[in-house]
Amino acid sequence: MKKWIFFLTLLYGLTFSPVSFLSDAQAVSQKTWEEVAVNETKKRYPLSQVLFSQKIWDNSKKDITVKQYRLTLREGMEDFAVYTTITYDSSTGEIKKIQVIPEA
Repeated sequence: MKKWIFFLTLLYGLTFSPVSFLSDAQAVSQKTWEEVAVNETKKRYPLSQVLFSQKIWDNSKKDITVKQYRLTLREGMEDFAVYTTITYDSSTGEIKKIQVIPEA
């Protein structure tokens, strides 16, 4: 009997999904654009390691949406930050422009 209780507890623990406060569509969309920002920054700085990424702001208009992320990078012993701005079509999600600018 104890083995069954243990087995059911283990099975329930593996299939339990945590509660999300964002809708799935919002969570996936936000993570996707953050990943795009990280990947584009890695293209520009291939030897650096991304330590931290944070969405700074976003602005939606009729046709386009602009999102900006601040990424903290480490290259060797030096830490620095860059701002990655993504401009894309609001309806299709097609990327129009990506800018990676080092922090002054």
